Order: sequence, then structure tokens, then C-alpha cells
Amino acid sequence: MKKYFFYAFTLINVLHAQAQDFQIKAEIKPRYEYRNGFGQMRLAKDALDQAASFVSQRSRLSLFYANPDQKLRMGASLQDVRNWGATDQLNIGDKNNFGVHEFWGELLLSNVFSIKAGRQEFNYDNFRILGNVDWVQQARSFDAALMKYEDSAKKIKFHAGLGLNTKSETLVKDVYDANNYKSLQFIWLNKKFENINASFLFLNNGLEYTVNPSLSVTPGNRKVAFSQTTGSRLEFSKGKFEINAEGYYQGGKTVGYKKVDSWNMGVELIGKPSKIVSLVVGAEWLSGTDMDETDGKNHSFNPFYGTNHKFNGTMDYFYVGGRWNNKVGLADYYGGIRFQNNRFNAELITHIFNSMAKVVSNTTSLKKYLAVETDLMGRYKVSDIITFQAGFSFLSGSSTFELLNPGSSKTKLNTWGWTQLIIKPNLFTSSKK
Repeated sequence: MKKYFFYAFTLINVLHAQAQDFQIKAEIKPRYEYRNGFGQMRLAKDALDQAASFVSQRSRLSLFYANPDQKLRMGASLQDVRNWGATDQLNIGDKNNFGVHEFWGELLLSNVFSIKAGRQEFNYDNFRILGNVDWVQQARSFDAALMKYEDSAKKIKFHAGLGLNTKSETLVKDVYDANNYKSLQFIWLNKKFENINASFLFLNNGLEYTVNPSLSVTPGNRKVAFSQTTGSRLEFSKGKFEINAEGYYQGGKTVGYKKVDSWNMGVELIGKPSKIVSLVVGAEWLSGTDMDETDGKNHSFNPFYGTNHKFNGTMDYFYVGGRWNNKVGLADYYGGIRFQNNRFNAELITHIFNSMAKVVSNTTSLKKYLAVETDLMGRYKVSDIITFQAGFSFLSGSSTFELLNPGSSKTKLNTWGWTQLIIKPNLFTSSKK
């Protein structure tokens, strides 16, 4: 850890001496959680059905540097992520909790063109396919290169990104068995009109896998399967009314070289009867694969690198951490109310979940109704740099959901409560003309 601090402070001194614009920001985010059915239904055996309670924390130091004369922007984010009590008080070593979340450089080729390379976050549209997952303490970043065309006068943006992952420098092909993509390419096009914000996204995602599991895991027994996600999002806003809609199709191959044929659609309506109250109703459909599927295809849509905690309820039963991948899909119907003023906002949203594909038990098709979840969240802004947040959620599952969560009990109510403090001060700003 000492070397990271040495590098960080050396970088600060060098950049401060040369910078046209230089900023240092910090973030401290401790969060307490009570999990009694979060992410999975409560277990049927009472001896195993024990609630979890813990405090996690993210401590982050972020740097930003811009020098237009040198055609350069740089950014870095160093962070420590840990649970309280994960290490001894008098320890002489530490787990690998401290690391580089972001460290990138951006070459400014012109007023509209730039190339950004290094470890960086990707956040596009509503984060459904590509997002930084900021809710989890470690968040997500990509080792990638990004070409950017952004013309503010024409209100148009075009990004093209690519990434190629390996575990080390080698002389010959090596096995890449990390829980990550092997190869990734995407393009994103965004255009803003008077009342419409329109985007198009194409993602080519390559995952390496073992061709023959019965043989040794060697480079010769590995292959990369590529799938393609194509779609768009439209946002319309006028007066007190908003409507958002999106749709994506996935094709190509999945791990095991199974053909992919899946889709995702969503629509959301927002009405604002007053300045502080919003009413929201929406639905999202993610296709799935029948449990007795015989056509040999994978019909289960995969949101890949989306901020999945933002969708389908905050209790993270679906798609977060791969929990619902390659399953029966999801139909999510939701509605609720949002309240917001200068310092305080809150929302109450209820979701009704159904499977999209057939759920089968002993050749008998079960009802598609899965569960109902209600999420209550609130935020109070103590100051410009201090925010307090809290939430409580509960979920009641069906017999079908019990079958899909082996060992669980549908008679037990699943609950989750959390509270967190976010402190984000701007430690230092320097601007030289």
C-alpha cells in the first residue's frame, strides 16, 4: 500500500507544478446493511436462516488534470474498499483492498475529437448495458481505449471503444480464465433534439471458455465466443411529462458456442403533478429460455456490464452478479411515487415480477408469477459535500420463485435495510491561465 501512496503524492506534485487545471477530490462512503433475504430467498431450514449484518466502506482519492496547451487531460481514482473488522487492528499485512479504480489519459486531437486510454469508467444512457455500478463499493471500470467525437453545437456524440484482456505478458498464447471479457468493442451514437434524446448502441462481447471440459485447460482447448448486442434508447420530455423507451437484441454465440437469440424491451412514463412530486409507472421485459427448451438456443438476455442494481428492484435478485443469467427471463411491472425538494428526496416503488419463459417442475408448467417487491428509499443532503441515505425493502415470493431458489421458503418474508453516509469534499483546486 505504501507504494500506491508514494506514486499518488509524486503524481500530485508533478501535475500541480505543470497543470493548467488540477483538482483533488475525496470520497468516504461507509454503509451499514441488514440482510435477511437480500439477493436470495430466506432458507427453509431455520438453523441456516440467519440474517447478515455488516458495515462496508469505500475511501477514494480522485485526481483530475487538464492542460489544453499540451492537448492533454488525465484522471485517476485510487480507492480502498473493505468491511469494518476485516483485518486485525495490529496487522502487519493487509488484504488487497487498495487499488487503482481509474487511471487514464486523454489526447485532445481537436475541439471535437479525442482519444482516451487506460482504466476508466463507462456510463452510457441509463446504464442498462454499460455502467459503472457505483452502488457496490468497488464499482466497475474497464481497461480500454476510447475514441470520442463530441460536437456540442450539433448536439451529437459518437464513441468507439475497445478492450483486450490478458493476465500477463507472455511469449505465446496463454489461458485467460478471469471472470471478465477477453475482447470487447462497442460504438455509441447520441443525438439531442428539442424534446428528444436518442441513442444507438452496438456491443461486441467476447468471452473465453474451455471447449472440452473433460480435457486439461490449455490454450489449445480454449475458444472465444462472441455475442452482439444492438439497440437504442429514446427519451422524450415536455412540460410535466416524460416517456423513456429502449430495446435491444442479442445474437451471436455464448459460452459453449450455443447460439444466442434474445431481446430486451422497456418503457417508463413519468408525470409531474407538482414541482416536488413525480408519479412513475413502467415495465421491462428480458427474454428467457424455457426450462424444457429443445431448439438448442439460448434465449436469455444478458445485460452484461449494466448497473443492474438500478433495475428490477434494489434487493438484487435479478442479474446482479450473474444471479439470473441463462434462466427464464423476467417481466418487471412497477409503479410508485417520488418526492424531491432542495435537500430531501424519497421514493416508494413496487415491482411485480413474472418469468418470461416456461418454468417446469416434473414436466408440469408452473405459474409465471415470481414475487412482489417494495422499495422505500430516502436521501437528505446535509450540505454540498455530505449526504445521508437510507432504505428498506421487502419481497414476498411464490411457489415458482421457491423452485428457482433451491432450499428457500416462500412463507418467509424477505427484508433488507441499509443506511449510508457519503462525504465528497473537493480538497484542492488549482487553475492557471
